[in-house]
Order: sequence, then C-alpha cells, then structure tokens
Amino acid sequence: MTTTDRTDQLRAAGEAGEARPPARASRPTRAGAAALARPPAAVGWAYAMVIAATLAAIASNVFEIAHQVETGVAGASTTGDLVLTIAFCALFGFFAEMLRAGRQWGRVMLTVFTALGLLFTGLGLAGLGGRPLVGPLQASLAVASLVPSVAGLVLLYVPSVNRWMAEGRDRDRMISQRLRKAVLTAHVAISVGWLGLVTGMFAMSVAGATTSSAEQQAAMYRTMSMLDEIFLGMTSMFALITGIVVGAGTKWGLLQRKWVAVKFFTTMGVMLLGFAVIHQLILRANELVDEQAPVRGGELDTVGWSMSGASALALLSLVFMTAVSTYKPWGPTRRGRRNPAAARTSAR
Repeated sequence: MTTTDRTDQLRAAGEAGEARPPARASRPTRAGAAALARPPAAVGWAYAMVIAATLAAIASNVFEIAHQVETGVAGASTTGDLVLTIAFCALFGFFAEMLRAGRQWGRVMLTVFTALGLLFTGLGLAGLGGRPLVGPLQASLAVASLVPSVAGLVLLYVPSVNRWMAEGRDRDRMISQRLRKAVLTAHVAISVGWLGLVTGMFAMSVAGATTSSAEQQAAMYRTMSMLDEIFLGMTSMFALITGIVVGAGTKWGLLQRKWVAVKFFTTMGVMLLGFAVIHQLILRANELVDEQAPVRGGELDTVGWSMSGASALALLSLVFMTAVSTYKPWGPTRRGRRNPAAARTSAR
C-alpha cells in the first residue's frame, strides 16, 4: 500500500468520525425524557375515579348543609362543614394533580384520604359514627362515591403505575424547601392547637363528671359539643394532612422511619377515637342533659366518666406523639432499610 493510499484511508476515517454523532448525543433529550415519563393509562383512569368520587362526596355534604338550613338547625357547625367541604375540594384536586405529575406523596395523600372517605362513609351508612346520612338522596350519593373510590384506589397501585412511580428520582417527588417550611410551620401550629383542644375537652369532661350542679354540667357538655362540631374535627384533619405532606414529601418518608410511621398510625387512631367514640358520647351527654336526667347515679354519670376516659386516652396519645417527634427513635423500618437514601438519613 502506497503512502497516498494510507493518507486517503486516514482522511476517510476522519470524515466518518466527524459524521458520527458523539456518544453523549445518544442520551434522550428533554422531550424524549418527557415522553418516557408519560403516565400510563391507569393513572388517567385513577385520576378520573378520584375526581368523580370527590364530586359525589361534595354533593352529599352540600345536601346535608342545605338540609340543616331548611330545617333551621344550621349553626356554627354548618359553617365548619362548609369550610371543610371547600378545603377538601381544593386539596383533592391538588393531590390528584400531584399524582399526574408523578409525585409519590401525592399518591400517598390520595390513598390515605380515599381510605378515610371509605371508612367514614361506611360508618355513616351503618349509623355507627359521625353524622347520620339524611334521606335516600344523600345515602345514594354516598354509595355513588364508594364505587369510584374503590376503583381509583385499586388503579393507583396496578403494576404499570408502580413502575412509572419507580422511574422517577426521589428528589423529583419531594416538595420544595420553601413549601416544606411553610407546611411544617402549619403542622406544628395546628398540632399545638389540637393538643390544647383535647386538653380542654379532658378538663371539661372531668368537671362535668364530678360536679353535682346540673347547670355547670350542662355548660361543660354544651361547650364540648361546640368545640367538637366546629374545631376538633377540622384541627385533627388538617394536622393529619400537613403531617402526611411533611412525611411523604420530604426525606423522612411516610413509612420509611419507625417514628414517622408510629405517628401516622397513632394520629389515625386518635381521629377514629374522636369520631366514633368521643363525638358519640358528647351527643348522648347533651341528649341526657336536655332530658334533665339525674346528674349523679344514672346514665349521665356513666357517659361522663366514659367521655373522661376517652379524652384522657386521646390526650396521652398526643403527648406521646409530641415526644416521638422530639426524640425520633427506633431507626428505619424494613421498607426504609431497603432504601439507601433512607438509611443514610436515619444514620445522621
């Protein structure tokens, strides 16, 4: 081979190398990454089911508020119901949008509140807790919200959605630092308010159970009823919401550290205690007061001490959660140990 031939071959190889795109260019572009991150069809169906269930639940709540206005029993609790309805409408829409954006904490929030909605609707249909459903229309709306809720909850965890969630990086699922500080501040403030309310409820229940004055007992139980209807449910619900956002939307995770998981399930337990036990006891105590039942030695005595015991349990649970938040004990859960980022965070 002559020198001229070698030169021609080298020149041809150089031109071919220039025409070949560099290895870095083979990576997907931003548009390609967006196409790869496109949510599966199950996410769209779950989104639609959640929205449908939310609209049915909101219609049921609006019907209850309208019934209270028509029957002349509307009061401060009706205002609280209206505020909660508006807040839940906005929150569910926000969480659904976070689900479509691939945020894991958005899916967690939808899961928790869909499950709570199923539980409370079931209790209302069975007449076991909370406010009873008014008439067949509200009962039909409650049932209509159950079906898409169950379907949406199942669709949130089908394999295609799980794979799509796993493709995203952990930092892409977390809330921003500014939002984290705002939500954490709200969580602390609301939790302190919740603790104060439960402390006051416990003090009033003990006062009502130990007094011999019918007037003082009636004042205690009516004040407890007002606090329960206006503030207690709203405070506990927003403490749960902000706590889940702080847990699922930050490095701590919701079920990756034992102390966070314990706080989450304890919060749910205290809420159920208030909804299914304390609320019912307050209603019964006020019914007996209106019937002018004897202060001591009858059913009113039993109801008063039962209410004191339930309030004491709720108060101790909230103090326990405060201590857990301060000391952050026990390390990662089994799920957290499988996540290297969670293990590093708990080791700090």
